[in-house]
Amino acid sequence: MQFADLVDFYGLPARDRGQERPRLVQPSRAAAALGRARGRLRRGRRQRLAFLDATFPWQRSGFRYHEAAAIHDLLPDTLFFSMWEMTDPFPAPVHPLAELPTIAPGAGITDAYGVFQIFLEGLCGMEPTTDEEAGHPFRPFDMSAVFERSGIRLHGSVYPGGGFTPTPHGLARVRELAARLDTTFSYVREVLDTVPGVTEVDQAFTETRFYVVSSERWERPRPLTCLFAADAPPRKGLDVALEAFRDLEPEAFHLHVVGPHEQRRDELPPGLATFHGWLSPAELRELHREVHVFLSPVKAEAAGPPGSYQGVTDGFPTQAAADAMSSGCLLVSANPAADHRVLEPEVHYLERVARPAAVRATLERLAADPAWARRVASAGSERLRSRMDVRHGAAQKLAAMGFSSDIAAVR
Repeated sequence: MQFADLVDFYGLPARDRGQERPRLVQPSRAAAALGRARGRLRRGRRQRLAFLDATFPWQRSGFRYHEAAAIHDLLPDTLFFSMWEMTDPFPAPVHPLAELPTIAPGAGITDAYGVFQIFLEGLCGMEPTTDEEAGHPFRPFDMSAVFERSGIRLHGSVYPGGGFTPTPHGLARVRELAARLDTTFSYVREVLDTVPGVTEVDQAFTETRFYVVSSERWERPRPLTCLFAADAPPRKGLDVALEAFRDLEPEAFHLHVVGPHEQRRDELPPGLATFHGWLSPAELRELHREVHVFLSPVKAEAAGPPGSYQGVTDGFPTQAAADAMSSGCLLVSANPAADHRVLEPEVHYLERVARPAAVRATLERLAADPAWARRVASAGSERLRSRMDVRHGAAQKLAAMGFSSDIAAVR
């Protein structure tokens, strides 16, 4: 994947397509010495965090944007850096990551935090294992010397995707990465069970203040309106969702499909399905108001060769599913990781294997018993909003980094 592919995937303006891979900017000796002196004075007073990212996408990777915004709320003096220039609005300046060496010393940065294995490996100077990995647009420059020179502690989160796969090769890479990070956060069971010293955190990324609960959908129980929202990998389960709907009656059921799937609109009659393409967060939030059920028939991806990034098992629930639940939708989902730490099946959501017949039978039962659907949806929304709010997750990590007193001061 090159940056032009990211432009298409994230829906960025065409003018951004020509961005070249940034190059690290190094300060002059005099500027570096002055910055270090200023930094020593500042560090004597308190910690200061830098949030580092490859991109800052709001529309296509909400959880990273939400976490950054939550950290800004909790620690307003945090500095934000992005490897690629983004056009998404953000409540604080977003600096070029390439300029971190010139900014960090004078700003008194003591700690840095980033997400995704491939991004963190690059920051730490780990050697890529394949050409694909070396050329990936999320892989930044080696900044290990910058962190050492400036006395910056690096913290990072390892989650599904972003270069991580729960394969022997993937877990070996996490072990090497964790040995280089000051703190490694994860909620992935395979990481927690096999990598020493990892700090367990909750999968709490949902911006519940944005995705407010709505009861409008339940005033119109027919047709039973469903939503599938995901990007293109087959593991997301679009094939299962389309096949489950193939024999249903348009008068009783309707499916909304959000994501890069317009080329499949001919597979279902127009009266039975609406293909939207990508929607903005605000547009998706409006769609949630009329949707009863969010479908997430996800599967574990088959492992590929080392360094191929094949073998992902999505976290449960996916971010799109969590956002929909936060809005009051009922989740019907597979759970290939068998993760029941927060949501209990048949109480907070309906767990179904990712097969069309199982999904179709559940939808028919829900259409016949909308009171049941509403009851489970309400319980799931309440549980998710109380346990998976992004501010809870951000506060967990900041406390582990040593920012507890600073968090309390700004809450």
